[in-house]
Amino acid sequence: MYIVNSTELIPLLQKQWRTVSFAAIAADAGITVGMSKEAVRIMHEDLTSEHSFSVSWPRYILPAMGPGKDLDAINRRSVEVLADEMEALRANNIVRLGLSQWSRQTMVTASTEAIFGPQNPYRDPIVAEAWKVFEAGFLTFSMFPMASILFPKLRRARETVAAAMTQYVHNGGHKSASGLVRMRYEHHHEQFGLSLEDFARGELGNTFAVLGNTTPCALWLLYHIFSDDQVLDDVRREILALVHEQHQDGDEIVHSVDLASIRDLCPILLSTFQETMRFRAVNPGPRVLLEDVHLDSRYVLKKGSMLMIPATVQHSDVTAWGDDVGVFDHMRFTRKAGTGRKRPNRVAFRVYGGGHVLCPGRHFASTEIMVFAALTVLQFDVVPVKGKWIEPVCDNTPAQSGFPVPDEDIEIELRPRDAARKWNVKFSGSDKAMDIVAEDGPANDS
Repeated sequence: MYIVNSTELIPLLQKQWRTVSFAAIAADAGITVGMSKEAVRIMHEDLTSEHSFSVSWPRYILPAMGPGKDLDAINRRSVEVLADEMEALRANNIVRLGLSQWSRQTMVTASTEAIFGPQNPYRDPIVAEAWKVFEAGFLTFSMFPMASILFPKLRRARETVAAAMTQYVHNGGHKSASGLVRMRYEHHHEQFGLSLEDFARGELGNTFAVLGNTTPCALWLLYHIFSDDQVLDDVRREILALVHEQHQDGDEIVHSVDLASIRDLCPILLSTFQETMRFRAVNPGPRVLLEDVHLDSRYVLKKGSMLMIPATVQHSDVTAWGDDVGVFDHMRFTRKAGTGRKRPNRVAFRVYGGGHVLCPGRHFASTEIMVFAALTVLQFDVVPVKGKWIEPVCDNTPAQSGFPVPDEDIEIELRPRDAARKWNVKFSGSDKAMDIVAEDGPANDS
């Protein structure tokens, strides 16, 4: 196993994506979700070719996940679900709940409704709970040849979700789903000939991609905003500037906010979100070496080895981030040249991967998480039941998780800021990409 600690080596590795392969790892997920031998064979074919199954599908779905009508539709549906959740909570006045459980459940509902459409199988609480069990054991299940025998609970959970997803596909649920699901169907079934059952099981992997990191990231963004009065004041002031009063039905005042504006008009919220990812992400960035790799004339990496680009290493590098690297600075990503403080090294920002293996869903995930935070900041005060914010212990975080998962929940009270206020929450859409990672910015920005 090779561990990449040097930021300067990352661009060199990313150029060798054919042999420093993530596609090989993605192909193995077919076994984990229970696909047929034929499907697994197709997924492992010609892993160094751009036209192979496992290399081509992330690129194939880009039109649905990049700026445009498909991404706007996904974002809009997610915003509708989040706004409805806030409305229901405000109607109950003060609500006591666990921050981790609430943020996870809210994000799962919003994400799956937006991705899987009107026949979303995760509406069934039994299926949603089964997915939670399988998700926590995803890596464990993938590591053992006899996992179905060794881990019967995980197998039952997987099969519960697989049966629901198979029924969803046979009912044509994918036809009215998001552009992401429709394009995956075109690629997997129509182009590469996977059966409907194998396509359905593949959507378990898609679910992992959609939910695996967004749910814990949302928790930590809320934690960092509400546990620091300065962060909360800065973020709330910025978001409140987006709100406009409108008169409807005579004298009734409705507060209207278009949350598509947070992309361009909320740099502090965006920076807080990016700093949350830098400060909390623990994803290992795994790759498999399909051939010997010569790197920078100094190293020869041997075929068959694993390679890791750990986010925790890159995100804690003083040379990349400055002497205050160990401090959560919600303004870090707003720094400009000439301020006298070190600007973020965008190559060292590894939360969404990079290069050929850059997460295609980053724009949806980023928008959804920030919208969730923005609505909570606008409409609620979040108060810890214990009287002060105490950072939770996360010793039992699943190994495959991209963010720490608390061992015990953070008990909070959601207190509506003005329960009688009427809100009109909308999302108008945008044809611009959100500038999250180096690849989103100008070509010379490093």
